[in-house]
Order: sequence, then C-alpha cells, then structure tokens
Amino acid sequence: MSGKTLRWLAVLLFLVAVLMALRLIGPKVPNEIRMLSGPEGTTYHDDALRYQEFLGRHGVTVHLEQTSGSVENLKALIDADQPTVGFVSGLLDASGKAIEDPEDVESLGTMYLQPLWVFASKAADLEQLRDLIGTRVEAGSKGSDARSAAFFLLSEEGISDEVDFGQESPLTPEGVLEVAENDKVTAVIAVGEPESEVIDLLLRSPELRVLSIRMADAFSIRYPFLQVVRFPQGAHDIGANIPDEDLQLLAARAQLLVSDPFPPALADLLLQAASEIHGKATAFSSRGEFPGPETGPLPLNRAAENFYTNGPSKLQKFMPFRLAAWVNRFLAAGVAIASAAVTLFRIVPALISLPFKLKIKRGYSELHALEKSAASGTDSKTLLDEWRKVDQSTGAIKVPMRSLEPQWLELRQYLHDMHDRLEV
Repeated sequence: MSGKTLRWLAVLLFLVAVLMALRLIGPKVPNEIRMLSGPEGTTYHDDALRYQEFLGRHGVTVHLEQTSGSVENLKALIDADQPTVGFVSGLLDASGKAIEDPEDVESLGTMYLQPLWVFASKAADLEQLRDLIGTRVEAGSKGSDARSAAFFLLSEEGISDEVDFGQESPLTPEGVLEVAENDKVTAVIAVGEPESEVIDLLLRSPELRVLSIRMADAFSIRYPFLQVVRFPQGAHDIGANIPDEDLQLLAARAQLLVSDPFPPALADLLLQAASEIHGKATAFSSRGEFPGPETGPLPLNRAAENFYTNGPSKLQKFMPFRLAAWVNRFLAAGVAIASAAVTLFRIVPALISLPFKLKIKRGYSELHALEKSAASGTDSKTLLDEWRKVDQSTGAIKVPMRSLEPQWLELRQYLHDMHDRLEV
C-alpha cells in the first residue's frame, strides 16, 4: 500500500471519527418535549405542572399528557419516537405483578418516595389488611398506580380474590369524596404525597382513617423498590391532629424515566428542575436527599450520572440554557475530534513507514546472508553478482518521510562498505 493511499485512508478514518464523535455527544436540543403525568389531582400531575413551568422559563415547551399512571407511562416511554419523559414507581403491570426490566428506557434517578395509603371506613373498625376480606375496595382506574398497588398488596397478603375492587373509575378530587361517603365502600387505596389534592382530601375526610401496614418491613425486604416510612401523628395538620396516630407506611421510589436516546442537555435541565421541586425536606425525606441516583434495575442515564457526580452545567451560571447547551456540544465534539486526530496522527506515520521499514529489514537480511556466503568461501564473482542485486533493490526503495532518510542512508553505507570488502 503506497504512502498516498495510506494518507487518503487516514483522512477517511478521521472523517469517520468526526461523525462518531458527533453521534456520541447526543442529539441536538429540541424546543419541546412530551411529559407523561398522571390523573388530575395526583402527585404525578401536580409535579408535571411544576416541571412544565421550570422548563418553560428556559425556552423548552413541555406538552403534558395525562395518563392513568406508571403502567401507561412505562408503555408509552418504550414506544416513544420523540423525546419523552414520565414518572414511574415500581415495575408492576396493571394486575400488580412484577414485570421484566424494560428496554429502550433510562432513569434520571429517584425523585421522591410515593407512599401507599389504605384509607378504611371508621364504621368498619378495620385494623389490618387482612380485615378487608369480603369488603369492597376502591382503588382507581385500571392501570393506575393505586389499583396496581392494591392488587400487589392484597395479592401478597393472599386475599385479592376475596376482595371486591369496585368500579374502575379514576380517584379524582371531584369523585374521591363521593367514594369516601359511599356506605358500600369499606376502604380506599391510593398513592401520592400527602400534599396532593386527592390524598389531602382523603386524610381530612371524617369518615376515613389510615391503616398502618403491619408487615411493612417484610415487604421492603422482599421488594427493593419499596421502603418503610413513618408518618407521625399530626404531621399533616397539627391543629386538626391529622393523622391522629403514628402511621407505618410503605412508599415506592418514584423515578423519572426518559426514552432512549434522550438529549443530554435536557436531561441535565430536568434534573435541575428536580432539585428545585423535590430537593426540599418533606415528611419522608430530608433536605437535599432527592433527586438521587438510585434506579433499581434500570440503567442510569449517562447525563444523569454526570449530573450526580459533577453537578449541573457550569456554563448555565453565565449564559442562557440553549446557548450553554450549544457550547457544551461544541466543546464535547471538539474534545472528541481532537482526541481522534491525535490518535490518527500517531497511527498514520507508523502505517506509512511500515512498508519502508520492512524493505530496510529485508535489505539487511540479504546483506547478512551475503556476509555468511563470503565467510563460507563463495567465489568473489558470485558474491558481487548477489551484491549488485541487493544494491539494485535497496536503491529503489522510496523514502516516504524525511525523518526516515537516515535509516536508508545507513543501509546504503553498509552496502558500499561490504562492496569494498568483497573486492579485496
């Protein structure tokens, strides 16, 4: 292969490296994204509105899509063909059974702990989950987090087939009080933070009380996505003494998942929003505890890993988000291209010089063979004929780079010194 061919090959490899670098730094930052929330009045929906406002301040339009909850969110994320983000807590299907780890989605980490609540009618005088046998339980619409959690909890207790799960209607702020006042309903199972509208209404309902989960520790040991939390007496409202006793609850880790691939700059911006929205102290977490990098079986997004390790983009302290994102992409591409260029500039000279060095090595091998022939007593005419062949072949060697010329001159000098010895 000639030096000219190798040079063109090096240019081609460099262009390939540039294209790979541009691909590896991720897609450009879009002007809008899709965000999957939950039913109105739930923690998911309330938080989605906060994310929409935060990203809007930075020039990114967030299109909110109300869903039934985690089950629908996860399916939509897997099928997404555009940058999509959504809340998911626990990898459960609509029947409350654990599912296999999904592909084509990544996690930005855990945003907060989402408690599971069992509100029982005070008139029913219930003390534990097993007391729900033979009763009617409302747990929201099919595919909702509340209904999946209800199936999950009662299946683990071994009583799901002995409970009437009522109508598959959403637990909305408008309908939840009707459910609470319905004499035929013994309990309501819901999920969400205490401040969400639905949970607040249920906590304040005079007809309902919250059941503690007696075997919460056992659940958390068996299922890592669950965590035991304590809700002290009066924690929701001291004046109204809500709740009126200490509660032991289970909480699922609510994660923010994104479709894969997802623009790194937007992942960083979402985590900045998460720090503002979820970073405050709550009844179930200390200040700065969330967001966190815990993802369970799901892969942590690479931009999120960088955020948790190094913090948010430093450039955004001095320039707008979109300009900072462009500069970051430019710098990332520049570093990748420079690295590829340095590597190629080290490899190319070696590739170009390889044929030359092989010819030089062959020339020395032929001269060493000639030395041995002379030592064994071969006649001078034969030796000189062989010498002329070596002289002709080494004289035709092309020196591809000036830095290699001394090696060729040394070989030629050795060749002529041998000629002088052979003629003596």
